[in-house]
Amino acid sequence: MRPRGRRFVNRLGAWYLLVFTITGAVGALAGTTWIRADNVAVLGTVVWCVALLVAGLVVSPPPRMIMLSVAWLISPLLMFVATGVFWSTVLTQRGERVVATVIDVRDGNEKGRHLYYTLADQYDQRIPGELGMWPGSSIGASNNPEGSVGQRVVVVRDPGGLVDPRPPEEVSTGQGNLILLPIVYLVLAVLCMLAGRPRPDDDTPQPWRPAGRADVPPWTSAGDAGG
Repeated sequence: MRPRGRRFVNRLGAWYLLVFTITGAVGALAGTTWIRADNVAVLGTVVWCVALLVAGLVVSPPPRMIMLSVAWLISPLLMFVATGVFWSTVLTQRGERVVATVIDVRDGNEKGRHLYYTLADQYDQRIPGELGMWPGSSIGASNNPEGSVGQRVVVVRDPGGLVDPRPPEEVSTGQGNLILLPIVYLVLAVLCMLAGRPRPDDDTPQPWRPAGRADVPPWTSAGDAGG
């Protein structure tokens, strides 16, 4: 019979996976209008560090710290993909395509130039959130097109104001995260299970028993044991 401690699916690995799943869900809040896009990196870094701290406290010291660290390094990818799934699903399911007008432009807190646009709809009502990428822009490119106040742009907005408006082409590509999410989660689950497996030389904890009577249950009193 195979020892229970050597099973691939194990309780400690499940706890690790739960920690990273919760942090991934918290990280998905970055896709809402509650957090400005240029503050997402700060929030993500804090959540990422807390995840390792909590995972390390589940069992101290962790039996396989290197494998746990690898899972931790992969966990930001889960946050990133979960965020993309969240906002793209919201805009796909209930988004409205509108012609908006830029009413304000600001430069973000990131290194380099990154403009964020506040928009108003055709009724001059402010659209919740900000447009973080002008149509035709690419992440990391140095010659991205930029908009200006008074300029019009086609976006998909959330009538509920939960997520930021985005260009239609970005919404279309964002649906690709639905394919990546189960793959990333499966990889993370495998790493967590490997991190939770006990080492071959680990001693299995044994319940306390009275000296000299290994067959006596630990709840039996000394008087009962003596007959």
